[in-house]
Amino acid sequence: MQKIKFLFLLFISISALTDFDIKISFENTPKYKSQFEFIEEAKFLESTSSLSALVKNQDWIEDYILKKSPFLNTIEIYIYSKKPLFILNNKFYVDENLDQFKYSTGEKNVLRVNGQIEDLSNVLEIINFIQDNNFKNFNTLNLIQYNYVSGWSLKFDNTNIRLGKTLNNNKFKLFKETLNYLSINNKIPSMIDLRYKDGVALKNG
Repeated sequence: MQKIKFLFLLFISISALTDFDIKISFENTPKYKSQFEFIEEAKFLESTSSLSALVKNQDWIEDYILKKSPFLNTIEIYIYSKKPLFILNNKFYVDENLDQFKYSTGEKNVLRVNGQIEDLSNVLEIINFIQDNNFKNFNTLNLIQYNYVSGWSLKFDNTNIRLGKTLNNNKFKLFKETLNYLSINNKIPSMIDLRYKDGVALKNG
């Protein structure tokens, strides 16, 4: 079993029983269970090929650079991790490129998305809309849900918003006008329903 030292640049140095060192660098501090499992498995590696095989089996790795220094008996690997944008159905992380990788425990403040969603670009459109507009009192999005009956719904800290099944320019225009009005008047209803053609339904308390 190899010794492991945590030096985050993030940098990890492993001394192998087979008289070589493995140095692993992360661009951000590891947060997720899958990353720590990778570090634990790396303690038992015996060759460059085994390290390369282990890396290729990690779906959370965006890219990596592997270098071997034969005269120093050192293997260096630089790991660039995928950054989760949201958690899909408690099964997968999804990044900004809509690439999915296995969900594991770690960072708690990650947006959750639930439902049978065929086109994840719709989720990305909602997230970008909220981030770009930075509405007062409506900028902490905790949950996005979709079902075939009622369509899209969003949960903020104090407000639930129902968007309906269709996401188009008119819907986002109404969405923006409504949240701007509520923000200007410092109103925080418990429910905003944007599914009606004739206007918006608000519920307080």
